[in-house]
Amino acid sequence: KMTVEQICHIGKIELNDENTHIIKSYAEHIVPWLESDEFREKWASKPYPPLINPEKIDFEGANALHAWTLNIPFPKYYDFVVFGSHGVGITTAMNGYLWLCGAVPVGLSRDAKIDDKDEDEKPSNKANYINMIKALMLLKSYKEAQAKKREKNGEKEGEKMPFSHIYLRLNDFIADSDAKKLYSLIDASKALYIVRDPISNLKSLVNNPQMIKLIKYDDSKELQDFALSFDSNPKQSLEAVIIYPQGGSFEKKKEQRVGEGGEMHVRPCIDSIDYWMLDNAQTFHDGVLFNLLSGSLKNIKLKQTSDFIGQKAYDCMCDICEFFGISKPDESLAEIFSKRAANSVGFLPIMIYANNKTKFFDDSYSGDKFEYKDIKNSAKIILSSAMDPLATLSRYDISEYFTDIDGFDENFMRLSADANSLVTLLAPNMMTKLRAYIKALIEAMDAVFKEHYKYRFSEDDVLEYFKAHPKSRQVFSYVLNQHLTFLRAHKPEIIANYTWYQKYLEIAKDDEPLDTAQNGVSVTNF
Repeated sequence: KMTVEQICHIGKIELNDENTHIIKSYAEHIVPWLESDEFREKWASKPYPPLINPEKIDFEGANALHAWTLNIPFPKYYDFVVFGSHGVGITTAMNGYLWLCGAVPVGLSRDAKIDDKDEDEKPSNKANYINMIKALMLLKSYKEAQAKKREKNGEKEGEKMPFSHIYLRLNDFIADSDAKKLYSLIDASKALYIVRDPISNLKSLVNNPQMIKLIKYDDSKELQDFALSFDSNPKQSLEAVIIYPQGGSFEKKKEQRVGEGGEMHVRPCIDSIDYWMLDNAQTFHDGVLFNLLSGSLKNIKLKQTSDFIGQKAYDCMCDICEFFGISKPDESLAEIFSKRAANSVGFLPIMIYANNKTKFFDDSYSGDKFEYKDIKNSAKIILSSAMDPLATLSRYDISEYFTDIDGFDENFMRLSADANSLVTLLAPNMMTKLRAYIKALIEAMDAVFKEHYKYRFSEDDVLEYFKAHPKSRQVFSYVLNQHLTFLRAHKPEIIANYTWYQKYLEIAKDDEPLDTAQNGVSVTNF
């Protein structure tokens, strides 16, 4: 009889109490499967062979943690994968364009935890697997429910399915001991890979605003998700929570520049180049992703960021849709594709606590301020990206009440609330107040974006930085050696046409290779 130790050895699973308990509970299914001809012929050679026949798994009632332990591949409720780094347009532009074509993402997260409330739990690929399985199941159920509803009631004129395709978005990366296992359980046989000139990529990242996610209320020690209330001045609030990473990873740098004269909180910082090029959770990890996915990669549609900017975007999306079997986008979307993704996308999602007893924000107002105790009596409204259906699958979409507000772009934005919040919004003047606040908030997002835009850096600034910082050059060249693996091997002509990267190579041509053993320099070993 096969022992637990033998089963763990076959599945490359750690022998511990939790795994032992799970394996014993499925032993009657595991042993016959591992002894079958089908397993030996089709699955035994996989990097992490499944311990139960994957084709017999009913994910409707499956335990995602058990599925992870048993090496069960992701259920094929997704149609393709999209992979690459942050800063190339995957999360904002491509995410939005695919959404308008009827495709919705389930994404890896560098912050993935099994229990979000556990402060001691570290983000992990195990948590990514469990969370993504749940998200796939939710989207599959929603898609099927919508299809049944339409079959029963018929399709109304002008009405269309919220989405027809699901894809896995792989541009976050966690470098833990389970990375090889997670990616081996993903079928990337149809993939969209987006690439960009590394210097342009850095320029985009340096200019990329981050939002503080948590704030502390004066009357409570608890940290809460950042949110606005009717007494919050939207512009002042946004300015106070937008930050940019600082640099100085391995050379002493000047202090980050704080806004002068109170016109903004913090500006982009060119020194953050060091931060971004070493943040392999988000950036310059394409060689790693390619190697991890290589077991299943077959049909790759390669696109450059420049392919979907401006007037080229519509034709690019038609090409992508044809490749993945998605209906060709309507020509009316050509104008939307040609525009930059809404300026507001970088600020979303934002929560708004709408309380009828709270005075509306006013420069002259000095009354009672919104306090932590007011939250329970408030409607909780979420202004989110329209490309994230998970934000509204369990909430009511109330966007239609705001589409006439200048700047509210229903192609990119969505307002939603739960049932209790809808009751609160029925109070006299509440919707009028909320409409006025949303108008002020959208104007504030646009104003803050424009202020920050004045301080953006260019590719020339990035190159000047590298000219002045030889250590940074050595590190970046080392990182890019891994990052550009796929393009060097398969599409060297793309690298040859990277205008800014070729200028960088000229600057770095006489540099000594990085000594990774040198003290004071920490570079992740991929």
